[in-house]
Amino acid sequence: MLRILGLIALCGFTNATLAADTAAPQALATITSDAGSVSPLVAQHVREEMQQALMRLATTGALGAHPEQTNLDVAVPAQRLVNLGLLVDATSAANARDGLRVLGTTPDGTAERLGVRPGDVLVAVNGHSLRELGADADGRALAASSLKSSIDALPSDATIQLGVRRGGAELALNGPLQSVQLPALHVVLGVAAVETNAAGPTSGCGRISLQDLAPRQQQLFGATVELVDGTTPGPSGARSYRVAAGTHELLVREQIPTRRLVGVSELAALNFRGKPKPLTVTVKPNTTLMIAAHYNEGRANEFNSGGYWDPVVWKEVAETCP
Repeated sequence: MLRILGLIALCGFTNATLAADTAAPQALATITSDAGSVSPLVAQHVREEMQQALMRLATTGALGAHPEQTNLDVAVPAQRLVNLGLLVDATSAANARDGLRVLGTTPDGTAERLGVRPGDVLVAVNGHSLRELGADADGRALAASSLKSSIDALPSDATIQLGVRRGGAELALNGPLQSVQLPALHVVLGVAAVETNAAGPTSGCGRISLQDLAPRQQQLFGATVELVDGTTPGPSGARSYRVAAGTHELLVREQIPTRRLVGVSELAALNFRGKPKPLTVTVKPNTTLMIAAHYNEGRANEFNSGGYWDPVVWKEVAETCP
């Protein structure tokens, strides 16, 4: 079988420069982003997808017997990917003598939108026959590579026509081709990532504190910080994070007790509360910023939109940061 999916993969290795060394110290993966062009939520999603991809690679053995010792540098240029969304049988020229048998389609792919069904046989693409094209050097049906080449050669706004045999009838399925432009990607794991992460600004440091000490009479309550400059701060469960002096983008989640949310049911609180909000802070050297959630009592009815609260810096404390 051959997958002709064109699905968006976080770590695509097509046209990539790849260098691997399994004799390195402990690995570390980090993602940073320009807060002016990428929101903290987008950075969080990318980081989560990266972790899932690394988990799959590690558990399947793709990163070797000691994935924590892997050095990896992957650079992928900006590229266009086509989401045809087909799984076809290309195991042999004999199986594809009369066309490519469709084994499945992916949700929302071009093939599914055109109406291609499992069991169909693809006999042509944009007027080019896929019948009796023979086999490649590995014995696989050339019809599959011919299909992929024809699709890749089309411009982004092109219309695709698939000739399909279904039962005893031949159909022509037409529609727009789905594609997406991906940005360039550079992923570094291992020693180089550790060195990059450690080489931060040298103009001093400060801290961001989540200690819940804010005065309740000022409608200030606890909060958590999910992201600092697009990266999950650590260690997990800490109430204070050391950061370089300068401006930082935080993603803050409120911890206002439900009993304070007047007129809000427990069910509503579960469904709508806790949506994080961004907060830009400037940390001075040897200064700790105290973060809290301010309850906007006069906007308590704006629960669904999140208007009932705002993240704030409620206090700055002079504190040595070695």
